[in-house]
Amino acid sequence: MSEQTDLDPRNQKLGDFLEDLASSKPAPGGGSAAAVAGALGAALSSMVANLTLGKEKYKEVESKFEGILERAERLRNEFLEAVEEDVKAYNEVMAAYGLPKETEEEKEKRRETLQSALKGATRPPFKMAELADEVLELSKECALSGNTHAVTDAGASAILAEATVRTALLNVDINLSSISDSSFVDEKRRKRKDLSEKAQKKAEEIVKIMDGKI
Repeated sequence: MSEQTDLDPRNQKLGDFLEDLASSKPAPGGGSAAAVAGALGAALSSMVANLTLGKEKYKEVESKFEGILERAERLRNEFLEAVEEDVKAYNEVMAAYGLPKETEEEKEKRRETLQSALKGATRPPFKMAELADEVLELSKECALSGNTHAVTDAGASAILAEATVRTALLNVDINLSSISDSSFVDEKRRKRKDLSEKAQKKAEEIVKIMDGKI
């Protein structure tokens, strides 16, 4: 997760963002990197759609790719918005850790606030993983019926989307490790496993489609 609200990749040059990512600062971190990878994957699906639209050879899939382009652009923006949500969740966890714990009453309030914040911090990475699952769906359509000259871009989109899932879910893992509600943890671990396995399977399928067209 990230920590500072001014580290929005939408407002930075790529080089500046990478400098921040490489620095010793606690933010940006893995959560921001996951979101940016997802946005890159969505952008590549947009690229394939744009290279398919308006081509006589792909006239029969024109309507489909208009929809793909619209969805891919929405997803790209949602990934970058997820960075802010991740920032907010991280800050709430850090604020909870900073609460006083001198008295028993303060300790209990701190514990409850922290547990709530940790649960909330699982939402942004889960959202990123779910958005990436949508990108994988678009990547598959792009690989199957998009411009064949851009089929490797469809494959790259899928690989980046899977990387987003795997990276984002690491933040789920670290938060679940500190949550005491066992039923919550069990539920989220099942969800985590399902998202991870689906992403891997879809990405492998798309890469096979791509390989068959190269």
